[in-house]
Amino acid sequence: MATLGERIKKLRKEKGLTLQALAGESLTKGMLSLIENNKANPSMESLSYIASQLGIEQNELLAEIPTVELRELLVEVEKLYRRELNDLSNGFKLIIEKVEPYLKNLPYRYESARLLEIFSRCAYYEKQEGWQAKLAQAEEMYEGLHLINNSADIHMFRAMLKFNKHQYAEALAMLQNSRKSFEKRDAVLDALKKLDFDYLEAVLYFAIGNNRDATTIVNEAVEYSKENQIFYRVNDFYRVMSFHSILIGDKDSRKYYVNKLRLFAEFSEDGKIDLMLDLLESHYLNSFTHDYEKALNIVERNLEKYKEDEISQFYIEKGKALYGLGELDEALHWLERHRIWEYIHHPYDLSMNYEKDAYMALIYEKQGHHELAIKHAQIAKNNIEPMPDLPYKKFIMDVYKQIVH
Repeated sequence: MATLGERIKKLRKEKGLTLQALAGESLTKGMLSLIENNKANPSMESLSYIASQLGIEQNELLAEIPTVELRELLVEVEKLYRRELNDLSNGFKLIIEKVEPYLKNLPYRYESARLLEIFSRCAYYEKQEGWQAKLAQAEEMYEGLHLINNSADIHMFRAMLKFNKHQYAEALAMLQNSRKSFEKRDAVLDALKKLDFDYLEAVLYFAIGNNRDATTIVNEAVEYSKENQIFYRVNDFYRVMSFHSILIGDKDSRKYYVNKLRLFAEFSEDGKIDLMLDLLESHYLNSFTHDYEKALNIVERNLEKYKEDEISQFYIEKGKALYGLGELDEALHWLERHRIWEYIHHPYDLSMNYEKDAYMALIYEKQGHHELAIKHAQIAKNNIEPMPDLPYKKFIMDVYKQIVH
C-alpha cells in the first residue's frame, strides 16, 4: 500500500509534472522531494496546495487507500480473476496476496465490496479459512450501497457451494429462497441476472431429476432472450438441453439444439463451443449409437488441434472408441490417462465420467485379470449409485453384475 509521499509522486508523474512544476510558488523543489520520499511531512496548508496543484481533493491524498489506487487494484484483480476462471492457471493465490494488504482499510464503496467478494471466492477455492466472513462483509456493503445485482451474485455463489458438495436439493431450495427474498422487497434484478438465476435453477432441476420444470424454465428463458434480443446464456441453455435430449433419446431435439449451438458458435466465433460439441458428439457416438470409428475420428481431430489441458476429457472417449474397435491395450492406456476435472459436479457430467472404470473392468476381464476387473467394476458401482437413473447407471450396474456375479 502506497505512503502519502509515494501517492503524491505517482500522481505527479501520471499528470506529467516535474518537481518544480508541482512545487510552484508555494513550495520549494527540495521540500517537495523530501515529502515524496517520506522524509518530511507536509503541513495541512501544504497538503491542500499540493492537492490543488494535482487537481484533486485533499481527502484523496489523506485517504489510507486513495480511490485511484483502489480502482487500479480492482482492474488488475478482475483481469486475473477472469483469466483464472477461464484458464485454471492457479492464480487464486496471487489474487489473495494482492488484495490481503488492503483488507483492514477498505473504504465503504463498490470497489471495496467487489475486492472483498473476489478475495473470499479465491480463499474458498484455495481452501483457506475465514472466507465466509469476507463474503458476508462484501454482501453487507453491496446491500448498503443498494447494489442488488451484486448481492444476488453472492446468493447464487452460496447456493452453488451446496451444488459443489452434490447437495442438489438443498442448492435448489437456497436459490429459490434467494429469488423470493428479492421479490418480496421489490428488488429489481437486471435481465442478465434474471437469466443467471434461470440457468442455475434449470441445471439444479435437472440434477434432482425434475426434467419437466427444468425444461419449462429453459424454454421460458430462451423465449425471454429472443423477445429482448439478449444472447447472454443462450449457449448454456442450448448446451444443457442438447445433453438432456441425448439422455432421453430424443433425436429430433438433440439435432435441433446441436444445430443451434453450431450457429451460435459461428456467430460468436467461440471455439470452445465447437470443442464442447465435438466432445458431446463423440460421447453420443460411443455410448449411444456405438459408431466407434466415427467417434475416434472426432477425438483424434481434437487431440491434434488443441492443447492437452483443453482436451483431456477426450481421453475417456478415445478409450471407449478403441475398446469398441477391439484395441484393448491402447484403450486401457487412454482410459488410465483420464481424470475427472475437480470442478465437475453435475450428475450428468459425473455419470458420463464414471463410465471410465466400467470400461476398464470390461477390458481387464477380457484380458484375464479378473481381480482387477472386480476392483474397477466396484469403483464404478460405488460412484454411480448416488446418481439419478440415467443410461450410464444401467450400463455400469450391468457391467458390475456381469463381472462380479
